[in-house]
Amino acid sequence: MFVQHKQLKFLNVPPSKVSRLNTSAYSIQLALPDYKPQMAAAYLVALAGGAKVLVVVGLHLAESKASVFFVPKQGEVPVEEAERVFEEGFVFAESMGFVLNETDYHLMSNQDQQELWASMPISKLSDQASGAISPADQTSRSGSKDELDSYRQRSLESLGRFLSSL
Repeated sequence: MFVQHKQLKFLNVPPSKVSRLNTSAYSIQLALPDYKPQMAAAYLVALAGGAKVLVVVGLHLAESKASVFFVPKQGEVPVEEAERVFEEGFVFAESMGFVLNETDYHLMSNQDQQELWASMPISKLSDQASGAISPADQTSRSGSKDELDSYRQRSLESLGRFLSSL
């Protein structure tokens, strides 16, 4: 089972720690808590360190330019269990609708690994994660409590109508 790691904003690890990397073939529309629905790409990464491996599912949100990370509930696992947990991460990403492709990262030269890892949006701190807020975001975040309550009420009424029609 994978859970969201809310404190993790980007993967600040050297390319040599990445043992496997799968990326989504294309972006899909995704709605996550705390973010408006938008296109997102998925990354499945195995980070090796000694006798332990941490599998991470990273989602990069195109419009927000933010990354959201999910890790196994048990955290790091021994190398012997890494393949099973990596497969769980694969299934987790596919359950959201992503199609993941193998990058053959482990077969690349050190230089190619560095270039590929540096190009990954999940390996960089986004403007939003660093605290920079665009003027459009400031406007959208300044909604009043009354507007929010009104929106919730309309949503509940709409949901009620939908459920009664079933």
